[in-house]
Amino acid sequence: MKKRIMRLLLACALLLPGLASAAQAERILALTPHACEMLYAIGAGSQLVGGVSYCDYPAEAKNLPRIGSYQRINVEAALRLKPDMAIVMSRNVTGTAMLEKMGVSIVVSNPVSFETMFDDILKLGELTGHTAVAKRLVDRLRMRLQKVRFMKRPETAVFYEVWHDPMITAGGPSFISDLIHQAGGRNIFADINVETPHVNVESVIRAKPELIVVPLERRNIADRRAFWERWLGKGKVRFATINPDLLHRPGPRLLDGLEKLQQALHEKLDE
Repeated sequence: MKKRIMRLLLACALLLPGLASAAQAERILALTPHACEMLYAIGAGSQLVGGVSYCDYPAEAKNLPRIGSYQRINVEAALRLKPDMAIVMSRNVTGTAMLEKMGVSIVVSNPVSFETMFDDILKLGELTGHTAVAKRLVDRLRMRLQKVRFMKRPETAVFYEVWHDPMITAGGPSFISDLIHQAGGRNIFADINVETPHVNVESVIRAKPELIVVPLERRNIADRRAFWERWLGKGKVRFATINPDLLHRPGPRLLDGLEKLQQALHEKLDE
């Protein structure tokens, strides 16, 4: 009996590598832009068969078939691509339940911090067979994060203009607020317990920001600068314009955005 059990255990051990390999996703749908960037960064780009609108980095991602947005999946179009895995921001995304019912493995990725972003990169590395590359990437990103933290200087008051009409900013629970803190700044609306609260000009003036960050997204930057200089005084506040994809997508390029944000904070202090 003992010998029989040993033979069974040995057979299972021999089969396990094959089973692990078979479990690795080979046809992946990236249903959120940050997951798309993660997959390319760990060397799994060739396994991607479809994406959603705004999956536009790196350049190769623009060639992926589009099967919806990060809020809604075109299930019929998605299934035609014969995926074995789909990465979504939430299981509540319309179409997710149907994909799962049809046998597609669902993976949720919605990082809310650097650590959860690192965890997701490592998880995708395991699921796609790129564990070693994912680990090296995370190690490099961790080193860059530590360098930013080491470079912190006295806090600079920051207003982050998510949008201008209506005026929306980043509240305390938002990832943007954490980025400002990590870079060495102080979000002037960190005490508002809402991710993207509406604010008015008067509340910004009262908070006395030293730096205003305006994402380079569908707005006239010269107009925004003139607007705030009219209210706060010319030369009284510094402006920084940053590609929003570097700050709004919790993927590998987030460190690029963090470094640019810190550079803007230090330029203000060095004047």
